Amino acid sequence: MMEKEYFVQQAAFLDDYKKEAKDETINVDQLADQVINQLNETQEDYYLMSGEVAKDGNSHRFPFSRRVYSDENDGTINTEYTYEGEPYVLQTEEDK
Repeated sequence: MMEKEYFVQQAAFLDDYKKEAKDETINVDQLADQVINQLNETQEDYYLMSGEVAKDGNSHRFPFSRRVYSDENDGTINTEYTYEGEPYVLQTEEDK
């Protein structure tokens, strides 16, 4: 069964997410909704995985790019997100 594609490079994101997440059973639809909602809300260029769900207890940032375009047919504005690969761990002050 083909998964619905919510953003570009979704499979790569899921692979990276599973590597960092404590729970490897992931509901793709729920997770993708969370990602899109967070990106829309924060307008940041990353999705933040909280330390609570991460194996190592650290927050992880998953970088995304955003492209806004209008639909030629009806003029609606759409946003397309692309996962830019390789999450990174947030350094805390104590790590320095």
